[in-house]
Amino acid sequence: MNKELQDKLDEFIKDFLNQSEVKQYFLLKKELETSKEFKELNKEVVKTQKEMSLSLGTSKYEENKAKYLKAKEKYDNFPSFVNFKVAQEEVSYLLNELERRIKN
Repeated sequence: MNKELQDKLDEFIKDFLNQSEVKQYFLLKKELETSKEFKELNKEVVKTQKEMSLSLGTSKYEENKAKYLKAKEKYDNFPSFVNFKVAQEEVSYLLNELERRIKN
């Protein structure tokens, strides 16, 4: 790749990473990765999902399914996770828009 093209590409990447939506995305991602509470919620979802699956066809299934759905709801509604999903959609939109412009 020639130097001029590489410089333009580097500048483009720098500008993209400086977009507020992209910064927010990475900030929230790091927050979730370091959150003990979120990690515990994730463990609970995995545990209850496994219990539900293993109880399929038994009298415990409905009880285990309710536990799983409750854990999943808490996980899905964790404030930082909700914000992360929104940021993820915004970054995805930006990437799709860039792809569209490059193709035209």
